[in-house]
Amino acid sequence: MKKHTILEISIICIVLIIVTTISIIYLWYINDRLDKNTLKNLKELTKQDGIRIQKIVEEHIRILETIVNEIEISNILNEDEIFKIYEKNEGKNIFSRMGIMYNDGKTVTNDGERLDLSEDIEYFFQTDEVQISRSRKSKIDREEINIYSKKIAFENQDIVILIVLETDQLREVFLQEVYGGEGFECIVTSDGDIIANSNSLLELLNINNTNVTNIFDVVRNQNLINNDKELSKIKEIESNIKNRIEGYSKITINGKNYYIAYTKLQIENWSLAIITPGNVIAKDINNSLRVTFLICLIIILMAIIITTYIIVTNRKQKGKLYKLAYIDPVTNIGNYNYFIEKGKEILKRSVEDNKYILVLDIDKFKTINKKYGYEIGNLILKELSNTIEKTINNQKIVCRFSGDIFGIILETNDNIENIAKNLINKLSKLEIKGRQYVLLLTIGIYKIKKEDVNIKEALDKAIIAKNTGKGKYQKQYYIFDEILEKNLTEEHNIESIMQEALLKKEFEIYYQPKIFIKNKEVIGAEALVRWKRDGKFIYPDKFIPIFEKNQFIIKLDIYIFEEVCKTIVEWQKKYGKIPKISVNMSKEHFSYKNFLEEYKMILKKLNLRPEILEIEITESAAVEKENILEYIKSIKKEGFIVSIDDFGTGYSSLNMLEDMNVDIVKIDKSFIDKIEENEKKPNILKYIITMIKKLGLKIVAEGVENEKQIEILSKWNCDYVQGYFYSKPLNKKEFEEYFYKN
Repeated sequence: MKKHTILEISIICIVLIIVTTISIIYLWYINDRLDKNTLKNLKELTKQDGIRIQKIVEEHIRILETIVNEIEISNILNEDEIFKIYEKNEGKNIFSRMGIMYNDGKTVTNDGERLDLSEDIEYFFQTDEVQISRSRKSKIDREEINIYSKKIAFENQDIVILIVLETDQLREVFLQEVYGGEGFECIVTSDGDIIANSNSLLELLNINNTNVTNIFDVVRNQNLINNDKELSKIKEIESNIKNRIEGYSKITINGKNYYIAYTKLQIENWSLAIITPGNVIAKDINNSLRVTFLICLIIILMAIIITTYIIVTNRKQKGKLYKLAYIDPVTNIGNYNYFIEKGKEILKRSVEDNKYILVLDIDKFKTINKKYGYEIGNLILKELSNTIEKTINNQKIVCRFSGDIFGIILETNDNIENIAKNLINKLSKLEIKGRQYVLLLTIGIYKIKKEDVNIKEALDKAIIAKNTGKGKYQKQYYIFDEILEKNLTEEHNIESIMQEALLKKEFEIYYQPKIFIKNKEVIGAEALVRWKRDGKFIYPDKFIPIFEKNQFIIKLDIYIFEEVCKTIVEWQKKYGKIPKISVNMSKEHFSYKNFLEEYKMILKKLNLRPEILEIEITESAAVEKENILEYIKSIKKEGFIVSIDDFGTGYSSLNMLEDMNVDIVKIDKSFIDKIEENEKKPNILKYIITMIKKLGLKIVAEGVENEKQIEILSKWNCDYVQGYFYSKPLNKKEFEEYFYKN
């Protein structure tokens, strides 16, 4: 064999040995880093879950203390009154029952059970503080329960107030499936007893014995540890949990690796522990590394050649593709894709409590484009992005998403509200080519939390905050908070059932009578909607704004109109005489050209004339909607009577009222509430009524509640009144009796 061939083979062998050695070292390094990162992440996860679980249990304690405080303050003398306090408390939806335990162990529950808990007297009467029991079997239904208890003085003796939580509810606090559901999360006492858990530890360890309820008994009783090193780790973990010390470790049980982290809870002697199998963490890692090592020798040369070619030929193309994918062509700053990519990086970093997402929107920017042209509009967007960059001195990312919407990720320890105010101040007036442009801005703000892992979800919360303020001019920045999140949840719940509710006819029509002020005659009523679901009312202020936002209000208005028309036909056949009924028309109807067609079809189907009905349009709709005069003209042309509702709450003037050509004006309740105190003073309501009467329009006063208000309104020449002085809103049967009786 030639010398140079031997040399080449030797070199290849040496390279192979070097690559193999490096690969082994690299594999060991990766495994070591994997262990450390896993334990670090597991420790952080345990702390976060511990805080969440602690808050839930603290809320349970707060509910018990609230009940106890109310009992003590009220000087309650019997069991029934104590149970009434529990029945009206929010805890009724969380706890399965309440009990009163006397010092002889006799216990009575709110659902009528009587128990003998004398064996527990020493435990429940040992302290004045709130106690939480370990899991135990209920003597009533044999369910596994935990009992929250507090001792109080009652009728010259000590009693204990008990509220019972089914242990399954504690299991539900493990919201996140640890490592894809293959990990194990549990609450344990200092002795290792498992209070609640996410799944079966026995299944995790592949053990058939189903009677073990202690985390350390599992290991000791099954003889799963076969060396002193691992046994000492178990003893250390057991000691730490007993002594309320946080920690984490990698242990080998039954020949398999597991990662465990634990943290103390500020509740009783509880700790939270998470255990996850090593094969989940290291799944496919080792095989991938071995395969990588084998194929590296084959592909390394090809990779060098191909990489060199790609670098040389595609350098320019890469720049173009990057710009196309990540740069906004108008402002030359990052676009939505850039924002998302950078946002992911920020969330992956160790997150300090100082990061925010801001979403900025220019209200009615389309008007600017129409008025000044798209060239000026683009210049405004450029200047806007430049001004944002100059105004915010902190570390930030500024991007334009689309149109007039900008996104900002900001790292700052300054007051975020001051930053928002400063942005609004600097951006509200921009000077371009010697001309000043006034902009109306809305900013949504979301503070990034340590537990946030999805940048799109965090961005959505900032957008939701921004949308909350869209079109509201009393404030220009809105911060996403728990109240907004709760409102969104409620909104989602309502939206999820609204279609079903309409099909089931859960929306009921109530009629509030209108009275002719001169002779007290009932001349008609306003049709009002009420939503009755499962025997309880959902009031309009909860669902109407949501329906207006998602356009469902159009379906609901048409449904109400048709039901009112059917009722009028029924009364007409039954009595001959029919009342004048007014129905509300949402401003959302005016977004559609053919909004009257449905109404006309209903009238035609029921053979009714439109003049028997009054269409009420809110003053805000009259001000906000373009071409409102044309819409009112169309309604009048069809023969309907038209009224303006809530007059005086918006910004419409008497001049505008004259142009509207309506028939009736309804004065808002806010004016009526002040009518008595201002009777002898120069009164704007008296002036409004006088001017409206000069326009030849009828007037309805809403919210009349006493005879003095009637007297003043009559003196000022008001035509009709509506309010609780005469009648609350009545259901169909009640109004029928009220109208035809009067």
